[in-house]
Amino acid sequence: MLKKLLFTTLFLTFFISFSQDMVKEFDFKLEKKRDFFQVINESEKEVILFLNDKEKVSAIRFDQTFNIKDSLSATRPEKKYEEIIGYTQNKDDYFVFWGSEDRKEINAQSFNFTTKKTETKPIALELKKEKIVKELTINNRFYLITIVKNSSILKFYISDNDGNLNEKMVDLSYLEFKNIFNHTENLYTVFTDESSVPNFQTIANDSPPSLALSSKRYKIYTYNPDEIIFTMDNNTNATQILRINIQDFTANLKSIEQQKIVKGEYGAISFRSNSFLIDNKIIQIKTNSYVLFLTISDLNGKKINEYKVLHDQEIGFKNSAFFEQKNGFFQQKDGISFTKNIKDSEQFLRKISDSPSISCYNLNGVYYTVLGSSEDITRGGGGMTGMGMTPGGMGAGMTFIPYQRCYTVENLISYKDKFVVYTNCLFDSDFNHLDGEMRTSAFDKVRAFVEKNEEIKESVSIFTTSLYKDLILFKLNSSLYLGNYSKKNKKYQIFSFSE
Repeated sequence: MLKKLLFTTLFLTFFISFSQDMVKEFDFKLEKKRDFFQVINESEKEVILFLNDKEKVSAIRFDQTFNIKDSLSATRPEKKYEEIIGYTQNKDDYFVFWGSEDRKEINAQSFNFTTKKTETKPIALELKKEKIVKELTINNRFYLITIVKNSSILKFYISDNDGNLNEKMVDLSYLEFKNIFNHTENLYTVFTDESSVPNFQTIANDSPPSLALSSKRYKIYTYNPDEIIFTMDNNTNATQILRINIQDFTANLKSIEQQKIVKGEYGAISFRSNSFLIDNKIIQIKTNSYVLFLTISDLNGKKINEYKVLHDQEIGFKNSAFFEQKNGFFQQKDGISFTKNIKDSEQFLRKISDSPSISCYNLNGVYYTVLGSSEDITRGGGGMTGMGMTPGGMGAGMTFIPYQRCYTVENLISYKDKFVVYTNCLFDSDFNHLDGEMRTSAFDKVRAFVEKNEEIKESVSIFTTSLYKDLILFKLNSSLYLGNYSKKNKKYQIFSFSE
């Protein structure tokens, strides 16, 4: 029935605007309480858009040019299943996993576009003495990862072709993990050095991560299809890299040393450090207000290149000025949100020394790299003490991102209520510095479009956790696609952006 309604009510149009392509827009009746979730089927070049409201889940299947192929509808699982936490896809079956708050109750909801059937399957997880580490979907397979308290045992709950979750235990007790004091500890203690529960930031291939995301010292990388990589920069001596092969669940731990410092050197000022992984290379930054070290190695610790800059020296490997940006999402006309230049290396090092961050992506063999830092405005980043509420958004300590499972949307709005300091660099494959201008990535074009789009700004409520509930962002083929509901036109619109 829904399929007939959709095909009779959806009016599709196509046109090109000046700054980006709107590839489709269609009429769609939306409930007030709603959210969106998309699944990309790369092999079939399809996009399945899931629209969830308080009563039902609608799944609309598009081809790669966003013509509607068909659709299905099912009753929304009961309220104890609070949110979608992941999905898996097997031939004609799409399984969407809903989770209770404690994740002990899971609902696997399936949609089959060939048989036109939808089904639900409850799954009970004991999670005895376990803490959730992360929920990931890799290669269309869902992984719920936990760690047993006060141990080095990881558990993986992995979806199969029938929508079940099968448990795989990985005991890492034979490995030596280091805590914030560089003392040997179990993995649970290391995972919770900075918080009471594990708090890892996902870094994926969908879009170049912002400095706000890459500033986190605990990260999970999913760029290799056969492994999950955990990195921990919980102390300044080294970066710990834990690699789990998700085919045979063997593990490998490497500790990549940071630049060694003799006690009393460089002003006897304490250091902060961080790292970033790309193409099986690790970029490490270690800095205080006096000096900056940038070291590039392979994942076995073999050094590829390194740079050192003192506070009174020019950074010879940068390709732009130094910038600082406040509240970098939804730029304000009254000047509260702004980007401005920083005078010199001394100011730059001083501003990034508390929370250094690196982001990098590879485009045609050139490594576009951003060095800097990102801090919550409410923490007083850049000397702006206690700003609290800011025009255009809530305090940064409040949760406003509804799609923690959706990396691209989280990345898109991650500069909201942040104070960001940065400079841009270009490197070749061996991280030798390259001259040239920075290119604007497709993702940066999306961010600029959203920041400047008056209708999106006007449609966003700043006092609700449903903020940005209508935004989706995904990669298909070589382009990024942004979806958003236009209240003015009462249509859902999809825009494309390319490099």
